[in-house]
Amino acid sequence: MDNKPNAVSRVVEIVTQSAKQEQPISLPDLIFHSEIPKPTYHRLVQQLDDDAFLSSDHRGNIYPGAELKRIALNINSNSERKTYLQAILHGLSRRIEETCGIAIPDGNDMVYYERIQTNWPLKIILPLGMKSPIWATASGKLFLSSLTKSQREKLLNQLPLTRYAKNTQTNKIALEVELKKIRHRQFSVDNEEFIDGLVAVAIPIFSSNGKFLASLFCHCPKTRKSLDELLTFLPDLERTRDQLQHHIDV
Repeated sequence: MDNKPNAVSRVVEIVTQSAKQEQPISLPDLIFHSEIPKPTYHRLVQQLDDDAFLSSDHRGNIYPGAELKRIALNINSNSERKTYLQAILHGLSRRIEETCGIAIPDGNDMVYYERIQTNWPLKIILPLGMKSPIWATASGKLFLSSLTKSQREKLLNQLPLTRYAKNTQTNKIALEVELKKIRHRQFSVDNEEFIDGLVAVAIPIFSSNGKFLASLFCHCPKTRKSLDELLTFLPDLERTRDQLQHHIDV
């Protein structure tokens, strides 16, 4: 049995190694740069994966999990800052009169990190912690567009591009064309691509060193606002992003 100090230091080492990587890294590569015994490394990675501190893609490559990313954001969002964050989102939601929130990337998915629900009786509820596919959502496509060409191609080759709704993009070439447009204009849309009848708009939130951190999104039933109507609120989203930046930057 590992003693507690060693176990803790080993967990910290594994988490730190994975968090430093620009993209998912193979387990053998992580082990190669560590002095932790291979069986112990495998066991600890599995435990961290089970608890969502680490995640792995279908090839077994390791990357920071949703729980680790939430912790990273929360470290810089103590209770006072979190109150400010929610107040800012409330203001945006009241102006647009629709659900607004923040989503963070988690491998092949986006995770809903914070959200202010609209008060309309008719609404589409996507709970906090829920995962959504990166190729079929405004937030997910925004994240994909932020990657380098090589990173994006590698990830696109791994994606199943499952159809979720009537307009889900399942053609990789067409998706790549759209991602280039998103990267240039710095906003993304979901036109009934994840859920039939749902439209959404998202803009990126970058960290202080210029890396994609999260997306600020707004979504609603198409019967209440069209996608074109949602797009008229882009200036409101951009002003809100500037306010949020100080509270969630890591």
